[in-house]
Amino acid sequence: MKLSIVNKNELRRMIDAFAAEAACFHDIRFSTYSITQNGVNLTRKFETPNHNIVLWQYYGSVRGEDELQQLDTNIMTSDIGLAGLRGAQLSHYGLLEGVPLPLFLRMAKRAGALFDAKTAQSIQSKVTEEIMSAVTRSDPSVLPMSTVNSNPLAIWLNYLLYHLSLTNHEDSGDRCVEPDPFALSLLALERLEEERELGKIDRSTSAIDKIQFKVALSFPGEHRPYVAEVAEKLRNSLGLDAVFYDHDYQSQLARPNLDLLLADIYAKRAQLLVVFLSAEYPDKRWCGLEWRSIRSLISERADSAIMYIRFDDNEVGGVLPIDGYLDARRNKPVEIAKCILQRLSAMSSRPA
Repeated sequence: MKLSIVNKNELRRMIDAFAAEAACFHDIRFSTYSITQNGVNLTRKFETPNHNIVLWQYYGSVRGEDELQQLDTNIMTSDIGLAGLRGAQLSHYGLLEGVPLPLFLRMAKRAGALFDAKTAQSIQSKVTEEIMSAVTRSDPSVLPMSTVNSNPLAIWLNYLLYHLSLTNHEDSGDRCVEPDPFALSLLALERLEEERELGKIDRSTSAIDKIQFKVALSFPGEHRPYVAEVAEKLRNSLGLDAVFYDHDYQSQLARPNLDLLLADIYAKRAQLLVVFLSAEYPDKRWCGLEWRSIRSLISERADSAIMYIRFDDNEVGGVLPIDGYLDARRNKPVEIAKCILQRLSAMSSRPA
C-alpha cells in the first residue's frame, strides 16, 4: 500500500537525526527473543541499560466453541498493554541494550508515530499475515490467532523486522539484528522516503539458486551503511541480479542450510569477490564462512577474483601485509564502486 506520513517534514528531520547518530557507530544492540509455554529460550544475561517490549504474540490455533470461549476469557482477564495476552503460545519480544538506549527509544517512538492510523494498522496487519500464513500452510483447517502491540516503539521495531523479512513465529531463539538500530532505522526511513510504500528490503524476486553474480560483497554488519551505498551504485550500473548484497535477497536467505548456499555463491557463482575488512570481520559467523570460500580461491591462485577494501588496519588471518587494498577511510562509497566497476571491466577484457 502507498505510505501515508502524518508530517513529511518530520520524516526528513528523522532521517537527518538518525544519519547523525548512525555516523557515531554507537555501541547499541537490537535483538529479539521469545517466551513460549516452556519458558524463555535465552541463556545470556542482558546488558545494562536495557529495554524489553512485547512486539507480537501468537495465541495458537483455535478449534471449536470451547477454545473460542477460553480465548474470550483470556482477553477479558489480560492486561494486554502491560503483559500481553494470557495463554499465548509464543510472545515475541524486542530487546534493546546499550548506553545510548534512552536516545534511541525517544527517536524510535517518534519514527513509529510518523504513520497515520491506517498505515500503522497496515504494519500490524502485515506482521500478523506473515505469522498466520505460516500456520495455515501446515494446517488449513485451523483458525490461528495473534495480536500485535500498537505502541509507537513496537510499531517501529515491527516494521524494521518486517522490512528485513525477519518476522517468523517459529523462531524463538535470541537473534541479533544487524546493523545497529540507528543505522537500520536510517536505511528504512530513506527507503520509505524514496518509495513511499510499505515494503520489504528485498529488491529481487529471481531465484537466488540460479543467479550468476558479477560481484559478491562480504562485510561485517557494523559497516552496512557504507556498503549499502556501494551496493546501490553497483546495482545502478550492473543491474539488480548482478550484485550479491544480502539484503536484496533477505527473504530467500531465511532458509535451512544457508551456509551451503553462501559457500556456493562465494566459491562458484560470483565473478569478483569484494571483501570489506575490519576489526569485526573475523568475529562474524557468516563472514567466517565466506572467508573460507575466499581463502579457497586464494589457494587456487585466483587472485584476480578477489578485491580488498579496508576500514581499519587490524590484522585479518590470511591477509598479508603486502596484499593490495583500497582504503574506505579515504574513499567515498561512490569512489569504491567506480573502482569495482573498473576491476570488472579489466577482468572481462582479459583473453580467456
